[in-house]
Amino acid sequence: DTLTVCRALVTNKKKHTLDAMAKHFRLENPEHHRAVNDAQVCAGIWFKLIERLKELGAEDLRDMNVVLSGDFDIKSLRANHIIILVKNLTGLKNLYQLISLSHLKYFHKYPRIPRSVLTEHREGLILSSACEAGELFRAIVSGADKEKIKEICEFYDYFEIQPLGNNMFMVRNGTAESEEQLKDWNREIIRLGKEYGKPVVATGDVHFMDEDDEVYRRILMAGKGFDDADDQAPLFFRTTDEMVNEFGYLGAEEAYRVVVENTNLVADMIEEIRPVPKEKCPPV
Repeated sequence: DTLTVCRALVTNKKKHTLDAMAKHFRLENPEHHRAVNDAQVCAGIWFKLIERLKELGAEDLRDMNVVLSGDFDIKSLRANHIIILVKNLTGLKNLYQLISLSHLKYFHKYPRIPRSVLTEHREGLILSSACEAGELFRAIVSGADKEKIKEICEFYDYFEIQPLGNNMFMVRNGTAESEEQLKDWNREIIRLGKEYGKPVVATGDVHFMDEDDEVYRRILMAGKGFDDADDQAPLFFRTTDEMVNEFGYLGAEEAYRVVVENTNLVADMIEEIRPVPKEKCPPV
């Protein structure tokens, strides 16, 4: 809460870490990273924020949203990945509007879509929870409470799980304890799908066609300065049999369901549409 309000109120600072905000509010923290000291400094920052909120007219916590809504910088929020599929022509129009808004109004390093704007233009669209950078996967990894998980699950139309190799970087950087934990996270997504009545689809997060093509993505990432450019995930286009084998640890029946049945289930939600009509109607 403190971090979010700092981002909303202290807009002249790029960083909103504990150190940065303590310095901004002139609060000393001589023993940083000790839990007690950090908690005291965090509380000190919160009291400073309350003073600022009162100056802006907030009398209690219920007034905060009203006070902050006008000046809140959407660009300071953490972004999640999302997959958007177009269901029909209404969805196609809404997608074009979202693309325009994300590039012209909410662009920050890359195009962004605020949830409120997405909800406003949701008709005719199918929303998926996406990859490990998606909201659902991140919530599971961070140990979010049941109410938060429920809120996230109810927002999306279907959930995704991906091959273990796609997320093996999480084992290398210590986010996941082992490959088995990656499997457990995928199993949890399947369990949530059953609990909330949402299909779970196995996807490849395909970035290139053949396995050997990873070298081109390696070059692109190295050019952008990624330290792990040489540790390429296997983001090639897998055959159906390869995908079924990838998810063999779920059991043959479940693997077939997420790879074949649910994939077709989502595909069948989509009408026959064209991005550009056949009748272009040029002026004569």
